[in-house]
Amino acid sequence: MARRLLWLTALIIAEPASASTPAAWAQMDRQVDRACRTAADLQRARVQPDKASFADTVPVELRIVEGYNRRGVIDVKLCAYNRRTGRVAITDAAGRLGVSRR
Repeated sequence: MARRLLWLTALIIAEPASASTPAAWAQMDRQVDRACRTAADLQRARVQPDKASFADTVPVELRIVEGYNRRGVIDVKLCAYNRRTGRVAITDAAGRLGVSRR
């Protein structure tokens, strides 16, 4: 289900990502994961291993974040991170593109 969400989103604006160095990408991944976990505002938030990275023409990183909402129910969020600005956008992923709450 999480893979399907990223796969379908990637089809919409897919383009091969151009990388700097593996170390630079690893650092950027940590930064994106941290920003997405914080913005998702979930308890025990964790970023799913599936991710989507796009070329600099569309400087967006997509992550799926799972955790517990304020009611103690597992919730799923889709996070879009703009590499140029560092801004994060969060939306509910549950019910979208086949992702469901557990």
